[in-house]
Amino acid sequence: MTILLLVVINKIQDNNYQVVLESAASRQADLLREKINSDIDFIGSTANFFQSSTRSNWVNFHLFAREVVKNSESLMSLQWLEEVTPNNIDNYIENQRNSYPDFEIYTISDHKVYTFNGKFDGLKSIFVVSEIYPTANNNLDILGFYSESPRTQSFIHNISDSRQPNVSDSVSILSDTLELIKFNRQKKSIITQDAIKREKRGLLIYYPVFQNDTKHMEGIVVGVVDLTVYMKSIIHRSLNGIYSQIKIIDTGLGANSHPVMYQSPGWDSEKGEVLVRKVKLPNRTWIVQFKQSNSKKAQDVWVLLGVSVAGLIIAILVYYIATFQRDEKARIEAKLKIKTKELQFLVNRDTLTKLRNRRSFNYHIKGMIVAHKTFTLIGIDIDKFKVINDQFGHVFGDQALIHVAKIISSKLSRSDKLFRLGGDELYPPHEPTG
Repeated sequence: MTILLLVVINKIQDNNYQVVLESAASRQADLLREKINSDIDFIGSTANFFQSSTRSNWVNFHLFAREVVKNSESLMSLQWLEEVTPNNIDNYIENQRNSYPDFEIYTISDHKVYTFNGKFDGLKSIFVVSEIYPTANNNLDILGFYSESPRTQSFIHNISDSRQPNVSDSVSILSDTLELIKFNRQKKSIITQDAIKREKRGLLIYYPVFQNDTKHMEGIVVGVVDLTVYMKSIIHRSLNGIYSQIKIIDTGLGANSHPVMYQSPGWDSEKGEVLVRKVKLPNRTWIVQFKQSNSKKAQDVWVLLGVSVAGLIIAILVYYIATFQRDEKARIEAKLKIKTKELQFLVNRDTLTKLRNRRSFNYHIKGMIVAHKTFTLIGIDIDKFKVINDQFGHVFGDQALIHVAKIISSKLSRSDKLFRLGGDELYPPHEPTG
């Protein structure tokens, strides 16, 4: 009976751990997807700023970008890539030099900087970094950069045709690359392939901006995301030791040279079963692998040894272990559900006013349109809101937004919903009754 109990308990332990691991792996893949989609929505709000604003208002890009970057843990910077054509290049450079006297258009090839020679080399247009936030450190060196690589051109063509955002493969941070080039010129550092590979800690999200809802794309908003935030903060902290190893493989465009985006130390040496989950993004798929170690935890080993001491102890331990494992599984499941609900709430809510955000708005409106429901959509903004921010500061502006949101919410019926799309834009769609 002791041997039989040892076999049964060992099997129960393995099965319970497997169930918890599979559940946790699925939740973590979902949370990772939601985090990336949240950043895409943040970047989309900046694209909407350019599309819905006049060119004279584009000078306020830094004010808008500051709020966007502040509300995302993983978003490092925002770049505005303006379309430059042979017809407007002279005016473009002149306008840029009004703000940045040393502005030059340039590109990087084979880790060397080349000034734009005025030839478009078969391209109808190039997309040049014209604004960037934040402007601290080395970011100003990025102004004037454009990429002529086939991979970047493929992303540009794809977002132009599909009118949807694109996610890049893992890339080196451009400011880091520029610093390495500078150091190399001064012979302070040598650029090696290993060094370049280690620097691939960034992810670019391209979001198109079209002119007056036409097919002409007049620019691209690029968000630079820190991959380490996704890999370490979300996955490791949330799972809290349920799994032993993780590996993320990119299967999209440009990933052939560097497909492994993240791999836990010791992945290759660790033996165990591998669970696979897919994270599908707008233009690519990530393969997320979780590896369960075959070796038992110390506490499991001691449990099995204790069971073999005596029949009476075995009976007590069997009851204790079964109860403990059931409660522990329920506790972990409950914690994961709470965390999932909290993250889902944050993904669909505006952090300032606690109203539903742009993502929730798009989902809600799409659902009513698909269901052929009749509804009324009202757009509200606050008159002279910029004056409030300029005279009293953004703290008072935030309080004004919260106050207005509470007033509007108190006037709506239960069937009405109130959204904040960005800035001082509020939209309550009303679904008629009766």
